[in-house]
Amino acid sequence: MAVIAGMDFFTVEILAWRGLITYYVLFLIQLETRRVMLAGVTRHPTEEWMEQVGRNLTDSESDTLGHQRFLLHDRDAKFCSGFRSILLNSGLQPLTLPARPRI
Repeated sequence: MAVIAGMDFFTVEILAWRGLITYYVLFLIQLETRRVMLAGVTRHPTEEWMEQVGRNLTDSESDTLGHQRFLLHDRDAKFCSGFRSILLNSGLQPLTLPARPRI
């Protein structure tokens, strides 16, 4: 039974008439199956956008994270408290990676 998924962002630079535009791509990976899913794409990952993504991922109709118990993510400020509380209210436990020690 798959119980843990990971979540992170990567960026894509798009060349438009006005120059380069950065898009943020949010993705999930189910660690047991290594299945990767696209969670959203935006130019501005605001707190409101992250909260909507959280609601979409935990919605009973989409069932994207339905069988997961834990969601692993890094310490990025984009993973705001509102996003984390939506996960907790749906029964998911968000796990934050510890900070790397400086060498």
